Amino acid sequence: MYDLIIVGAGPAGYEAALYASKFGKQVLVIEKNKIGGTCLNYGCIPTKSLLFQTNKIKEINNSKAYGISVDNYTYNYETILQNKDKTVNRLVKGIEFLFKKNNVNIVFGVASLVNQNQIKVNDEIFESKNILICVGSTVTKLNIPGFENSISSKEFLDLDLSKFKNVVIVGGGVIGVEIATILNNLGIKVVILEAKDQLIPTFENEVATRLKKQLNRLGIKVYLNSFVNKIEKNCVYTSDDSYPCDFVLTSVGRSPNTNGLDPQNLLIKDRGFIEINEKFQTNLENIYAVGDCVKGIQLAHYASACAINVVKYLFENDKRFNINNVPKCIYTEEEISVVGKEQSEGDIVLKTDLIANPKAVVEDHNKGFIKLIFTKEGLFKGAVLMCKKSSDMINIFVNALNRGATIDDFKHDIYPHPSYSESILALFD
Repeated sequence: MYDLIIVGAGPAGYEAALYASKFGKQVLVIEKNKIGGTCLNYGCIPTKSLLFQTNKIKEINNSKAYGISVDNYTYNYETILQNKDKTVNRLVKGIEFLFKKNNVNIVFGVASLVNQNQIKVNDEIFESKNILICVGSTVTKLNIPGFENSISSKEFLDLDLSKFKNVVIVGGGVIGVEIATILNNLGIKVVILEAKDQLIPTFENEVATRLKKQLNRLGIKVYLNSFVNKIEKNCVYTSDDSYPCDFVLTSVGRSPNTNGLDPQNLLIKDRGFIEINEKFQTNLENIYAVGDCVKGIQLAHYASACAINVVKYLFENDKRFNINNVPKCIYTEEEISVVGKEQSEGDIVLKTDLIANPKAVVEDHNKGFIKLIFTKEGLFKGAVLMCKKSSDMINIFVNALNRGATIDDFKHDIYPHPSYSESILALFD
């Protein structure tokens, strides 16, 4: 009998497995597809690889502004795809190595719960004292005529983008705007159709408004309150207009990947999402669930933190991750990073634009801002950053929230010059 069976080898699953192995526990991971899950194979990592590489092309296109002439250059998109795949494979191999090194067993196949302690995979039954479910999510499909003519963000990752000139993206959430940035880096014309009245609907309005202006400045057309009536292979029809294109990409949310996992309905679920308590326990006390298959924040680093907390509950009485202050990042031209609560009436709000930040001016990325929010008593409650490298800066504010920092605490820190972060100190001048 295993001490812990983990269903799903994404960031939550492999992090939990490796952490549990440190205590000498017998751990089995069950994965139906690839180690690393969606994040490593079809999401965060390959997307960031394409962002990084295509931005090099954009820099070449803009090089004349810096006195550099690069005429008649070419790029091989097949090499870009190969580089993306090499990055993913290298990270997957790293996890496989760590599994072997730490005696973590893995079985590939579709898992289904037999009872509270048993899981069936490939006609074989495995038994465990505890079970952790982190099966992630899958692309949501809309009931729109012709939806099957569109592609998903997963299929997008393997396209030879050098063949296309016009793309329509249905959905202006995080994935949609990041893919739009990749396409724009290559000089491809992009239209984003968002049904709601703002981009990135889960973020505050000010950030969404600034992002829309940023995308418009880059030449990306954004249409809000735009409801799609029909999708053809090379055209999208809304109630107001039609948008011809080379292909249509839909990014309209994700749904829990729990189909077939619980054929006997042992677990309580709501629209496929597994119900849990504050310790991530399901209605069966030895079965836990974290990540995209439960309601809440759908971020890899949050899922990993929750999964490790489960292991800590089970095998260690150590301090757990503080999962109340979760940073959220969007990797557009000016990165967007937020943590904490949004501003409300009576708060102290300190904000500075980066128009005069020395490093931002040098690098021509001075159109962003930094905003810090404090309660009227001066207790730090949230941060909103829209600037280059904000994803690397946001943990300053995660730590500040976790330690209960006040407005006075921020006044006494030193920041390097020149840096984007020194604008933080400028807030208190």
